[in-house]
Amino acid sequence: MRLAIFLAILVAMSASAVAGAIKVTSPDHPKTYAYGSTTWRQLYLEPSNAGLMARITFSNLPYAGDDEARRDESFDFRFPSVQLNPARRTFFARNGHGELIPVARFREGPACGWIDLAPGAKMYLLKESGRVTATLTTTNYPRVGSRWIEMDNNFSLQNLLCALFGEFRAKPDN
Repeated sequence: MRLAIFLAILVAMSASAVAGAIKVTSPDHPKTYAYGSTTWRQLYLEPSNAGLMARITFSNLPYAGDDEARRDESFDFRFPSVQLNPARRTFFARNGHGELIPVARFREGPACGWIDLAPGAKMYLLKESGRVTATLTTTNYPRVGSRWIEMDNNFSLQNLLCALFGEFRAKPDN
């Protein structure tokens, strides 16, 4: 099993190196329900420095029931190295060669304030015993599959397939 994970990481790293991928990890690591689920996610503009932020709401919904009421917790994740280009209404990050690669963009329309991930971007949420790490990856080419990937630190079939084949988990994009 460890060999399969090692091979998946090796393939992902080599593909990222060839494609000029950028990885930006948020410095924020809140603690939430270890086996909860994501019920809401939103990208927004951090007003003081024109940076990108993500607000994620986690819930104990999968195991809430008669004994325990449903509870939701929202957390904000900063991505300080991702900056807005107001003229293009797009957030960019720089790769190792100084090239700007799109990360997210405002939806079309003059009054629209919603921000979507760029075609080459994906957001990974890794929960390790309830401690959440948000990592944003982007490339300069479009990628298929889900844009938001949620993983726990267990060796479930879902997490192994996600590590081996990418975004196996079928979660609708917001």
